[in-house]
Formats: sequence, structure tokens, C-alpha cells
Amino acid sequence: MNDWTSTPQFEESIRQSFGVPKIRCEFVDQVYVDLMHLADAKPRKSRPLLRIQPAWIIALVILLVMIIGVLWIGPQRVYAEFIKLFGYIPGVGIVEQSSPIRVLAEPVSITRQGISITVTSAILTGDKTHIEYRIFGVPGSAYPVSEDVLGCTLQPYLRLPDGTQLTQVDDFPSVPVSVNEAVFVMPCIFNTLPGKVPENWELPLRFVLAPPELTVMPVIELSPSPESSLFPNAAPLSENDSHISGSKADNSLTVRKEVETSDGYILIGQFQPQYMPEEWMQTNAMEIRDANGKIVSYTYPQDISPAMTDAGSGGMGWAVQFSAAGLVYPLTITIQGAQLIKDTSDAKAEFTFDAGANPQPGQEWILDREIQLAGHTLKLISISADSRNGYAFYFKGDPSVFSVGVQIVGHTPNGGGGGGSGSPNGMFSASLSFDQIPTGELKVIISELTLISDSLTWQTRWSPAVPRNDLPANPTPQPGVCLTGDAIAGLKPISPLPPNGKALLYEMLDEANHWGLVLYNLDGSQKQVVTSAGNWGALSPDGNQAAFSSIDNGIHVVDLASQEERRLSGVDGFDLHWSQDGKQIAYIGIGGSIIDSVFIVNADGSTPARQISNWSYETVIGWSPDNRQLYFAAPFTSGAAWKVYSFDFANNQTQELFTIENGTPKFLNASLSPDGNWIIYRGRDNSSLYQVRTDGSDMHLIMDNIGAGRVVWSHSGWLGVTLWNSATEETSVIIIKPDKCEAYLLPGLQGELDGLFIP
Repeated sequence: MNDWTSTPQFEESIRQSFGVPKIRCEFVDQVYVDLMHLADAKPRKSRPLLRIQPAWIIALVILLVMIIGVLWIGPQRVYAEFIKLFGYIPGVGIVEQSSPIRVLAEPVSITRQGISITVTSAILTGDKTHIEYRIFGVPGSAYPVSEDVLGCTLQPYLRLPDGTQLTQVDDFPSVPVSVNEAVFVMPCIFNTLPGKVPENWELPLRFVLAPPELTVMPVIELSPSPESSLFPNAAPLSENDSHISGSKADNSLTVRKEVETSDGYILIGQFQPQYMPEEWMQTNAMEIRDANGKIVSYTYPQDISPAMTDAGSGGMGWAVQFSAAGLVYPLTITIQGAQLIKDTSDAKAEFTFDAGANPQPGQEWILDREIQLAGHTLKLISISADSRNGYAFYFKGDPSVFSVGVQIVGHTPNGGGGGGSGSPNGMFSASLSFDQIPTGELKVIISELTLISDSLTWQTRWSPAVPRNDLPANPTPQPGVCLTGDAIAGLKPISPLPPNGKALLYEMLDEANHWGLVLYNLDGSQKQVVTSAGNWGALSPDGNQAAFSSIDNGIHVVDLASQEERRLSGVDGFDLHWSQDGKQIAYIGIGGSIIDSVFIVNADGSTPARQISNWSYETVIGWSPDNRQLYFAAPFTSGAAWKVYSFDFANNQTQELFTIENGTPKFLNASLSPDGNWIIYRGRDNSSLYQVRTDGSDMHLIMDNIGAGRVVWSHSGWLGVTLWNSATEETSVIIIKPDKCEAYLLPGLQGELDGLFIP
């Protein structure tokens, strides 16, 4: 046999003729394994006409890949294609491609005492084993009712045939290529109490080679150099483009990887600002603009965990995903923020105040007391007691003061927090919580002064490693999509304004960072504070009453005309939904032995609350038009999916309807349309909205990349949506009729929309 095909001279001649770099051995091995996998999958003839030796196969693979690569994608792109050491699998993240990728042969499920655990999929790569599993049917009574009680914390693991245990830490460690079977072991369901539900679950798994159609997107490693079109020393944006009072041009902000997706890119990078001891950074969300100044809407890919930086200084890894159609390069990536500088003089100030013998949540002491600290004059405006057995302190200082630390002498807190300043009004707060609230005359020490610098800007620029021509300049929206992030800026106010319309918003009430529920006309006029001690508001269908969850526990109902307020006795919860006749309220109950299960109660408090489900972490969707059915959803534990149910009041039966597979694992924000035909919910990216019929059919995207928050329906069929701008951290409110794709901005409203009434 001639052996010339395996000589390095032959490979070198091919490379030089096309001007491409040396092919990695891992790539050749992967192609070889894939070809052998395909060959094994085809029927074999009894008498093959030609038998090719392995050395020839490798040589032909090398030659074929080079020729096809150059002819198909062009010489300029060959280099980028062959340096991809990693791949991106949607839903899994970035993986090594140094060994054959394997998958779960088939889903495996086991049910015990009404609780099911299902391993739905697995991806095995050279660096990790990604397993998707779901748990359903755990009753709320299996979980602790108090935050200071912790249930099971043992992690699942894979048990290999030789007894080796691979414990889950985010993902499981990689399984050796030679091992094609393992047992998924769950010692106990996370956070459940001992003896409440079955333990020691075991599910046998079998692994096979991944099918050819498995999507693996190449990941291109970048370096801050002209060759990769990265410009870390970019000039700051102009005053017309952003609010800047200072600039910082350095290499703190970098793009490290790019992934080419079907409609755009994923960029992965780091932000590691330069800082001195006793300094750290406060930053806003990232902003991206193209070369024409167009703001690029983006989402955060849920399956990528960027490399961590020194987060204690304000650094972070980051990853963003966006559609690239119509963009002009380079893109400018901007982070704005400021330096926070801790005072090192150990300056302190102290004062006393009398909290009384029995301070109550919501009680407030107005002080307006000036305090000198390290050369700065602060004003302690007020102190208030809260529901966490603690106190909140509200300050005002000059704009250079960010925060202070607070201690109550003789009392050890179990928690605390506060909001920093840096705003022109100089307002900030600090809070402490305790096992038991301190009473009587209290001595308070203020120290740990932290100052904030002028605004700073960090920037970098990025262009694709290889230009692509497969994206349309003006993409056609998906069928059924009414609104995208790019179109939000062009929304106009509704005209004429619907008469007598009302909106209930949860917002900051004053400069002291007090929050509450406020009722407005749709143009922002006639502000009426409904409560300064509640949240999770909901407007009755006729717009005459508001229900809310009070911070001193309990659900309250307010008559908006008379402002008469009543507490529903023995009722406590959140996620409130009025029945369509305004006579009942569905909610998620909390307190006692209740863990996030669905309840209903008469709005006038005439009857005790009634529990209609006993699963955990549920969410209310809404009432049918005739009030005979209530829709709700229960999540799969450890999986981004929800089961949708209806409860029929005529026969007291619960019916499982369908499963939402693409909803956010966070708060679903599901809401039923007044005609009972559609359910609106938040997508998995926490930025989009989907709608689906109540029988599970016609599930489709209706709003894409809009930063969706809470959604509420008006009885007349208008849908109100809270939008969150990740770059500015500001909110806005829009109304839309999904059936007509008719959308308008409500420019006079900011905050989180909790209720909407449009006649």
C-alpha cells in the first residue's frame, strides 16, 4: 500500500495552495467519527465493490473538506471556519467539540405517589453533560413555610457503571466517551422537607451519537486586535447620543466570542473596569448602536453563563443576542456608570430616636435632622418600620454621596439593604431587619460613607469576523407578530383618548423611595394614590374598585370613589385576578402551611377563602366570561414549562389542558383575554410575549424583543403591557389589540402596570 497520503508534505501543499491554516486534529477526528456513524447507519451490501483503508479515508476527508470549504464559503472565510474550537447548542450553551457529541436515546420518566420526574433530554460533550429534567406534582405542603427553614439541599448526580458519581454543579461533568449508560440519581427533591415526598429517585439513561441534524453553531474566539475588528479604545458617544459627564477610554470593555445564529449574532464579552483599592463601579445596562446610530434591541441568552470577572469591583461577564438584519457595522457597545469610593477616614455620627413600645409596619417618624459625616452634610428625613421586623432610614445628601451604613447599638440584624444615590436630588436609603424588631429608645450609628463620581462611559466597537449576505435589509415579520423592539420607538399616543379610561400603576411615590399603587387617567392626569402600603394591585372589571396585597399582610379592597378600604379577613396572597362579574378574586395564597397555591374569595369578604389546587409555585391566568371556570398554571420544577389547567365550579373538577413549553421559568405573567379565547404569557427570553388559545392550539409569538413586564387586560379587549428598557432601566406602558395589531403608547404613564380600564 502506498503511504504518501498521510505525509505532512502532502497536507502542507494543500494548505499553501489555498492559503489556509493547519487543520486541527480534533476536527479531523470529529469528521471521521461522523462519517463512520453515517456509514454504520446505512444498509451494508453483502459484496462491496470497493474497500477503502482508514489512511485513505482520512486523507480524502482532509482534501474534500478543504476543497468544499474554499469553493463554498470562499478563501476569506476558511480561516474563521477552522479556528472554531467551541460550538454553541441552543438550550445548552457553549460546548467543546473535542469528542463526539452524544444525546439521550429516549426520555425516561418515573412516577411515585403522584409526583413525576422525567429526564427529557441530554447532551454529552467533551466538557460537560447537560441534562434537562422536570419534576411535577410536588404539593405545596412539602416545602418549608418559613424562610429560615431549609429543606433538602442534596444535588442530583450521575452514577456510572463503575460506581463513579458525577455531581451536578450547573451542568454535570463530562461522561467518558466509552460510557454509554448511566443512572440519574436524585437523593431528594430540592428544598422539600424530610418525609413529605418520596426520596432516592433513580432513572436509567442510555446515550447514543447525536443525529446529524443537531444544531451546533460555531463559536469564533476574538482578541482585541485590528484583525478581529475590535476597537477597545473607542471615542465616547456624542452628547446627542447619550448623557455623559465624563468618559473613560480603556480596554475594560471587550468582546471575546461571537456566535453566528440564523438571524444574527450572540456576542460574549467581559467588562473589567480599572479601579483602585476601596473603589468599585456602579453600572447601567449595556447599550448597543449600529453605525447609523440605530439602537440595537437585544436579549440575554439564558443558556450562556459568561466568564466571571472580579464582580466585587463592578466587573462582569456578559452575553447578548440580537437580530442583525438591516444593521450597519461597526456596532458601538456602551456601558455607563460611575465609580463608588469608600471613605477611609472611619468617620461616624450617632443619634437616638424613640421607636415606642410597639412599633407597627408602616409607622413613620419624620425627623428632618442634619448629620455631619466626613465633611458632608446629610439630612435624615424619616424612619419607617417595615414588615421584616426592621427599619428603613431615608436620607438626602449632596449629589456626591451615594450611601451610608447604619447600625442600631445592641441589636444584631439578620439582613439589610438600601438604595444608593448619585441622582440630582441626592435621595438614598438604608434598611435593617431583625428577628424581633427593636423597641424603645434606640441609639443609631451612621458610618461607612460612600461617594459617587461623575458619570463615566466605557465603549468598544465590533464588526463580524466575516461579513454575511444571508440576512435581508428589511426582514419580514413572523406571521402573527404585532410589535418588535425596533418598532416601539415609533409608537404614537392613542387619539382620541378613550374617555374615562384608568390605569393602576405600582411606582415610586416620593423622593424617599416609598412605593405604592397610584391610579391615573390614561394621559397621566388626576393622580390618585390608592395605597402607600401595598402592591400586586388589580382593578375590578368596571374600574370602580382596586384590590391589593398589603405589606402588613392581607388582601385589601378599596372603593376608588369613596376611598373606603376593607381587609378581607383571613386572606393573604398575591397575583390577584377579579372575576368578570367583579364578585370574586382569585389569588395565590401564602401564609401558614400554604405555599403558592390557588385560592378564591368573595370580594366583599362574605365567605372564607376556598383553595382549589394544592400544587406549588402556581400562577393565576384568569376567569372565563361566564365565571364558571378559572384558568391557572403550575410549573415543572427544574424546567421552563408550565401545565395549564381549568377549574370548573359546576362540578368542582380540575382539567389539565396543555403544556406551555416556551414560557419563562420566572414569573409567567399569564393573562386570559376577556372573551376567554386567548392566553397571553411571557416567553423564555423574558422579553417577548406569546398568545395561545385555551385549548392549546395556535400558539405563536405576538411581540418580540420588547422587554415585556406585567400584562393586564381591560374588559373591552385592550391589552396593557409594561415595557422595560434594559439600557435606561426605565419603564413605559403601551396598549394593544392583538387581533388587529393596533398598538399605542400611553406617554403619561411610567411604572409597572397593574390594572387597566378602558370602556
